Amino acid sequence: MSPHREREVDTDLTVLMPLWKGDDPDHAREALASATLHQTIAPGLLLLAIDGPLPQGLEEVVSEVLDGDYGRARVVRNKRHCGLARTLDSALAHCESALVARADADDVSRPERFAVQLSALRERRLDIVGANMREIDEESCPRRGDDGEELIRRRPREHEEIARYMRDHSPFHHPTVLMRVSAVHKAGGYRDFPLMEDYDLWHRMLRAGARMGNVPDVLVDYRVSTNLYRRRGGFTLFVSDVRMQFAMLKSGTTSVSRAVRNLFGRAVYRTIPAAVRDRVYWRVIERGLMR
Repeated sequence: MSPHREREVDTDLTVLMPLWKGDDPDHAREALASATLHQTIAPGLLLLAIDGPLPQGLEEVVSEVLDGDYGRARVVRNKRHCGLARTLDSALAHCESALVARADADDVSRPERFAVQLSALRERRLDIVGANMREIDEESCPRRGDDGEELIRRRPREHEEIARYMRDHSPFHHPTVLMRVSAVHKAGGYRDFPLMEDYDLWHRMLRAGARMGNVPDVLVDYRVSTNLYRRRGGFTLFVSDVRMQFAMLKSGTTSVSRAVRNLFGRAVYRTIPAAVRDRVYWRVIERGLMR
C-alpha cells in the first residue's frame, strides 16, 4: 500500500516501537509497514524509540521514518543503551494521544489489528487489550508443533480470567497490547525489571484498577529467532522471577504456597537447555496454565 493512499487514521492512537542495534533492518521495515501503512485503521503517530547507537543499516531505516515513509512520525533517541523499560518509559513522555499500541521491530502486525483492538477497547471499556500471536521463523514462515499445527500463543480473554492467570504467568503478549496512556501512567509506567518489564507493568495496572481484556484473534506474527529461548534462561531472569512473586505476595495477588510452587518451576525452567525450554514452554506454559 502506498503511504499516500487514502486510509482511515485514528489520531487518538500512537504506535510505540523500540529499536536497538541488534534489530535486523529488513525485519524492522516489515514491522514498521505492517503497523502503519498496511493497517485498515492507521495510527495518528509512529513513535520510534531508539535505545543507544545504531549501525548504518538501521540508521537508514530511521531516515526513512523521518522522511515520512511510514506516515507521521517522531523519533526519540537515547544516546546510550539503557534497556527496554527505560526506553519505552522515556518515549511515553512524548506520547500526546490517549491510546498507545506496542509493536516490536521484528514482528508483523496483521492489517486488521488496530481495527479489532480499538473496537474491543471501546466497546468493552477496557484500559488494555491484547491479542493472540502466531510464531514465525527468521524467514517469516509459520513455526509448527509436533502435530504439524501452527504454534499460536494464546491468553485468557476476560478481566476475571486475566486476574487469575496473572498469578502464574504474564497475561498479555507485550507486542500485541493497546493501552490507555492514562492507565499506564496511573500504574507508574515501565520500571527497570530485566526481561519482565511488561509482566511487572500488567500487575501494577491490575492493582491500580485497570480493566483488562484480550481478543481471541491472532493479530501479530511473532518472530522467534534461534536466541529467543536462550535469553529466557539464566540467573538474572530468575532474580526477576523472585522479585515478581514477592511483589504479587505483597499486593495479595498470590499466596505463599503458589509463589513457592511458581519459583520452583521457574528455577527448573531457567536452568534447562534452550532447546528443551522451547518444548517445555509449549507443553507446560501454553497448554498447562490455560485452565
